[in-house]
Amino acid sequence: MSAPDPYAATAGLYDLVNASFRAGQTAAVEALLPLLRPDEGPVLDVGAGSGLNLALVLDRLPRARVVALEPSAAMRSLALARVAARPEWFDRVTVRPEDFFSAQLPERLGGAIALGVVGHFDAGERAAVLAELAARLPRGGAALIDLQDPPRPARVEAREFTVARVGELDYRGIAEAWPVDLELMRWRMTYLTLEGERVLVEETAELDYRHPAPDVVAREAAEVGLGLDRLGETTYWLLTRD
Repeated sequence: MSAPDPYAATAGLYDLVNASFRAGQTAAVEALLPLLRPDEGPVLDVGAGSGLNLALVLDRLPRARVVALEPSAAMRSLALARVAARPEWFDRVTVRPEDFFSAQLPERLGGAIALGVVGHFDAGERAAVLAELAARLPRGGAALIDLQDPPRPARVEAREFTVARVGELDYRGIAEAWPVDLELMRWRMTYLTLEGERVLVEETAELDYRHPAPDVVAREAAEVGLGLDRLGETTYWLLTRD
């Protein structure tokens, strides 16, 4: 029996939930685009989610190819639906069902995007991911990652992070978290579909996510020849190969 999909609850409202964060994500991907080297290899999208970022790359860089990794069946269905609406992309994008360590990665990459995934790796896995990226990126090439708030584990009281109204229904997301150790936090996400005060759908998911300090990730990156630079005062960072 396969393990439960931790993103099944999220997928139902993902693009609505993500809307309040999308402007920042788009700006970060826009900062990456000039550093991508599509002639060197495909762009790797790790944890592609609903395919928003792979779509941006394919739209903006006509020569780019994308290899997207999305192990969540629910999230992958969103990405494939986005691709299905653009048949002209079919020979430029591959959406793989594996995670980073299960997939056969391209030997050379033109760049990489890994948003919302760094916290899924422990310290040893993180080091391995950085080493694999460093081995495949060209000199001067880059990858985009995020180091999500809080920068170190801390109690996060329940807060509403998404409010959207579509037609006659309201959609809300509520997040709450607790520190587990010096890097790890446990997040509880609740997604509500409401008609007035009546709850039509309520789904809750819990997941563990690591919040490594930026200076820790910078040291780990430097060990494999990657620099780590923050994009302004955001949670987005560029990894560049020396």
